[in-house]
Amino acid sequence: MAITDMPLGVTAVMLPELDLDEQLALCAKLGVTHYCARPRVVPEAQVGQPWSNWGNHKFDLTPKRLAAEATAIRGKILHAGLVPFGTVPALYLTDADDELMLNIKGCADLGAGRIRVAMPLYPSEPFDYDAELRKQVDGYRRVVGLAKPLGVKIVIETHCGTIACSPALAMNICRHFDPSELGVIMDIANYTIEGGIAPHLAVSVLGPYIDHVHIGGARSTFGEYDALGFRRPAYVMAPITEVNTHIPSWIKALAQSGRKVPLVIEDYTANKPGPLRLSDTAIALRRVLEAL
Repeated sequence: MAITDMPLGVTAVMLPELDLDEQLALCAKLGVTHYCARPRVVPEAQVGQPWSNWGNHKFDLTPKRLAAEATAIRGKILHAGLVPFGTVPALYLTDADDELMLNIKGCADLGAGRIRVAMPLYPSEPFDYDAELRKQVDGYRRVVGLAKPLGVKIVIETHCGTIACSPALAMNICRHFDPSELGVIMDIANYTIEGGIAPHLAVSVLGPYIDHVHIGGARSTFGEYDALGFRRPAYVMAPITEVNTHIPSWIKALAQSGRKVPLVIEDYTANKPGPLRLSDTAIALRRVLEAL
């Protein structure tokens, strides 16, 4: 398989210490072609603090800034030889229409094609799943209705803590939509924690709804014992060569199923600079792709 059949991408969330020009230059050097933008407001408590994936970012791209500068940012991405591919704002189904439209329009103007809209976490106690599912499906109908006229696709993430944490649970939402209007980010890292199934089963379940993949991972560690003497599971983010989910098996399953989608790197290994995380992961992924 040609490596370009499954292009490499990156989410800007993992490069907090670089400004846009630095991010793009690094991606071009590494052959990472798909750039996923991060339009988020830095939490007030994080402003001026050390760079952090989910906190302070050197490239402080807020949703309002993206709306104002989308054309210029798109130009920079294209000039560097990359393509805009998706946005990952801190945006939820429960947000008001004006907040949703601010982000959807920014995505459209950037030419990024798809925007992740998250759902609330499920309750911490047993709950009425059918009622919750209906609520989420109705929520995505509303969001798809806002995004479709602007040519933007909504993507949901198989994220732990949500009722889309596994491929089959995500499919319970997706089956109500056409794959052109709503798709899935298959987040492999989350499957270590919740929702993991065999790779070939996962791609068979989701099929055409797989929009792209988040490549990262976690491995089990020794958690703490509870009051009854039972050890609770614990996890730590790790390089993709060291994680519980065997990344080559996932990529092979995608290739065998014909789902040649972008592999968007999202490596949050602790105590390791973002540029090194991106470089090491890109190199490892190229070994996998070349071996297909």
